[in-house]
Amino acid sequence: MDPWTATEDPRREKFAGLLEQGGPAGLVQGALLIAAGEYPDLDLDREMSRISEIGSETARRIAGMENGGNPFARLEVIRAYLFDELGFHGNAGDYEDPRNSFLNQVMDRRTGIPLTLSIIFIEIARAAGFESRGIALPGHFIARVDLDGRTILVDPFGGGRVLTREDCRALVVRSTGRASLFRPEILDGASTTRILTRLLRNLKRIFLSREDYPRALAVVDMLLVTTSGEPMETRDRGILMSHLGRVHEAISDLESYLHHRPTALDLESIRGRLDWLRQRSPNPTQNSP
Repeated sequence: MDPWTATEDPRREKFAGLLEQGGPAGLVQGALLIAAGEYPDLDLDREMSRISEIGSETARRIAGMENGGNPFARLEVIRAYLFDELGFHGNAGDYEDPRNSFLNQVMDRRTGIPLTLSIIFIEIARAAGFESRGIALPGHFIARVDLDGRTILVDPFGGGRVLTREDCRALVVRSTGRASLFRPEILDGASTTRILTRLLRNLKRIFLSREDYPRALAVVDMLLVTTSGEPMETRDRGILMSHLGRVHEAISDLESYLHHRPTALDLESIRGRLDWLRQRSPNPTQNSP
């Protein structure tokens, strides 16, 4: 099949099952299932093994340390190996390249966005004995590691530098211009579902900006899994269906959106689109909401 174009994609069933399991273990696998939309022949087991091998080597190096119980010493091993030796780095020069959001490509090219670099870092940190989770700052993404009651915040996009809470606030201000968006509870960490939703929304934004509607549609289909059928994603799927000439499916999604959001701010706009679609439907059976 062509990448991102199948309407009945078996990945989604596997993806949904992964999210139902909950917990942090499915983060890498979920990110790779997203990447498989662009690379349908992707060997998921091989890709997971590539990351596991880095984790195993990191753990081996830490095991040989005299001060391996020191969390900052452990963290320095991860930082030096992942960012200095292996060369992972943030792709600031071509941030909007969609390959930055596909984990297999991040592994191949050793460059990515804050979110994908954080996913890899989190997995390596866990192999090194840390508890680790992602921190979804507004406008940026970082990682948190915990060991023996100590919490350390790390910026994988910034080469693994350690951050203070004030550094995190400054990152939010730099990215969004709004200090009020930073809240201390954000530093508690984000769920696997929320992280994968953010990854998908990043891809959705990129594909929409390129008017690549087939790819955007497939991303929205995955977003409807992570957001449990969020009506706004249903609306966006309907709009994308209309762009692609899939009139009946577009009508169904847009009618569903208005049913769930009868006072939506874009009510008149969606009604207008529905009227336009019904005029083009060869067998109009839908009823006006």
